[in-house]
Amino acid sequence: MIFNKEKTDFYDRLFDDCFRQYYQPLSYFAYTYLNDKDLAEDVVQTVFFNILKERKSFEDDSFHKHYLYKSVRNACLNELKRLSIHSDVVDRIKTEDVDPEEDADFFQAVVRAEVYREIMDAIESLPVACGQVFKMAYIQNYDNQEIADLLSISINTVKVQKNNAKKRLRFLLKDLYPLVFLFLGNC
Repeated sequence: MIFNKEKTDFYDRLFDDCFRQYYQPLSYFAYTYLNDKDLAEDVVQTVFFNILKERKSFEDDSFHKHYLYKSVRNACLNELKRLSIHSDVVDRIKTEDVDPEEDADFFQAVVRAEVYREIMDAIESLPVACGQVFKMAYIQNYDNQEIADLLSISINTVKVQKNNAKKRLRFLLKDLYPLVFLFLGNC
């Protein structure tokens, strides 16, 4: 009986790590299909719920990642069909003759979601105060004065924290710059 509990605890830890690593990029990936943030998050949560319920296991991380992206993609297509939104696009995607351009779009969406995950991981690795200021400025779109007022710090401290965050992120993400510019050029 103890063996089963240890096995269950181990699986729960693996699932928790997987959820933490992939939830945000998969939500972004789902959003590219659904154009609705809440619906995208619901779809991803449902996929993770099904994985947890089935106690799905994988040989390696690349197979795991492939399974997650395919599952989210299929769940998004099912959701689009259920809502009868873009039914002609959904029908075309599900046909046997997949257009190579559509496969390229799928691959590009996966790569964008992975780049997003790398960026979010780097932001999370910032020191607490620095990360908080960076998120407020660049994710929540607060201006310097609003951040200073909300955090009860000087506007100069806000500027210093933003610059420190940008320097650290530039270093942490230096390997992603070619990808970022490649995708920014396509947007």
